[in-house]
Amino acid sequence: MSRHMLSRAVLTAALAAALTLNAPPASAQSLPASPLVFASGRVIIGGDIAATISERDDVGWFNYTDYEHDALRLLRVGLTGEWRIAGRVSVLGDFRSQNGEDLQAFAAFVRVRPIARLPLDVQAGKIPPTFGAFGRRVYSNDNPLIGYPLAYQYLLSLRPDAIPASADDLLRMRARGWRSSFPVGSPEPRPGVSIVAGFAWDAGVQLRGGTDRLQGAIAVTNGSLSTPRFSDDNGGKQVSGRVQIQPVFGLFIGVSGARAAWLDRNVERRVAPGQPSPSQRAMGADAEYSRGHWIVRAEAVRSTWTVPGVFSAAGKVDLSATAAWIEARYRATPRLFIAARADGMTFSKISGTLFGGAPTEWDAPISRFELGGGWYLQRNLIAKASVQRNARDGGRQANRTFVAAQVLFWF
Repeated sequence: MSRHMLSRAVLTAALAAALTLNAPPASAQSLPASPLVFASGRVIIGGDIAATISERDDVGWFNYTDYEHDALRLLRVGLTGEWRIAGRVSVLGDFRSQNGEDLQAFAAFVRVRPIARLPLDVQAGKIPPTFGAFGRRVYSNDNPLIGYPLAYQYLLSLRPDAIPASADDLLRMRARGWRSSFPVGSPEPRPGVSIVAGFAWDAGVQLRGGTDRLQGAIAVTNGSLSTPRFSDDNGGKQVSGRVQIQPVFGLFIGVSGARAAWLDRNVERRVAPGQPSPSQRAMGADAEYSRGHWIVRAEAVRSTWTVPGVFSAAGKVDLSATAAWIEARYRATPRLFIAARADGMTFSKISGTLFGGAPTEWDAPISRFELGGGWYLQRNLIAKASVQRNARDGGRQANRTFVAAQVLFWF
């Protein structure tokens, strides 16, 4: 990172922090401090606003998301609500606007508890994720840093609406997940997918239940981990499940699995007519341990996508990606915390004529380290700052460091 770029980033972070710290105390105190409650407690509305600023990244696209936004340069406004229609029936919603765009439904579902004496819920609609840990807590107030884990944000070159016709077609797109293109399917260059879409939820039905020590959930939905969808685009369904246990106080361990058809039907019909739908298969494991001033979290995800057609003599090829991260947060005082996250992603190898014909990872391995902290201006108002270092084995830019600042308010 050049001295000029670093100076701009530091200045940007300082300005954001200064704006927050200089906000009139009376204005901050006038903001709501808890969810708004109406109709004798049957209607509850909450919200959050997160303003994040960092340097522009229009070369490496390390923090680009599937919503085509830079996660480190984002203004997000969210509203959540619950309407308890009857004793065991509720309607819940989560609506968000990013960078001034129209408000979109991030989640909208009905929750029913069919048997009052059993801790069992049925949820239908655009439902919370069943797979993994981070995707279930993407709200910024539960993220001690500003960036996101690679598995949930970093875009790979794979796309559901276009596929490579050869190994070289795929190798040419290494580190170009922000805008990849392939000869089979849609000819338009578009962003690829992440292993798990961290900013969109799938539509379907979920059954969940359990106790404080043991919880489980299973869901059938229209999309896949990489491409959640409201309406089905290939006639296949995703089946996902998760089990979480609490063996001792403060320790949670979870395992997840998912399998889904992932390609658009137009591509399937063209390259694999009459064959079973190509699938995305994923396994995940996560853990969280909290004690005293510390919280430590770790998660690993491995996903395999089947790419059909003319790619190999066998008519198909399996492409795998593995991501893992660990983070720690230390609460130094009631107002101040510091945090760090180490993150990495690797890929299976393929052989073409590029790279001298040697077996090569089909996308560029990447690592990320982020160090930061936050200051609670009041219980529901945080100012954060962090430094994020990315290193990648390929692409137009191999490494990049970002300094970011964020102000987050929620009620």
